Amino acid sequence: MAEFSIAAATDADDAFFRELEFQTTWESIPPAAREHLTHDQVREAAQATNEILLSQPGHRLFVARAADGRRAALLWLGRRRDPVSGQEEAWIYSIAVAPEFRRRGLARQLLRFAEQLARQEGFAALGLMVAAHNDAARRLYESADFETTQVMMRKPL
Repeated sequence: MAEFSIAAATDADDAFFRELEFQTTWESIPPAAREHLTHDQVREAAQATNEILLSQPGHRLFVARAADGRRAALLWLGRRRDPVSGQEEAWIYSIAVAPEFRRRGLARQLLRFAEQLARQEGFAALGLMVAAHNDAARRLYESADFETTQVMMRKPL
């Protein structure tokens, strides 16, 4: 497995974050729903949502870099109030790996980093949401002992 360094994102990482977050958002949309959307619509909606969430306290971005300095992946870690228990928990808003760096263990490394940081900060739980059709990500999270706690469903009208 290649080694990657992880550090807090800076303003210089903004374009990388926006593009990779757009790609991840696009890939998270069910294939049938993508037929009714344009890249511009999704990019605009993602940017608006990201700005709202990132303005809230406790949200942080991290960038993983390859040994040669290239940006390889990002981790967006924040907090969320569990709607059932009311407990504040650490929340992974995004783990996104650039296509040329996939299948090298980087997502797992970012997941371990997020878990370690959440433990250090005293959180009792770490959560995330994953697209139902993203089998690779679901297998990763299940192998890291994440459990399915809710299933979100939608019906197009």
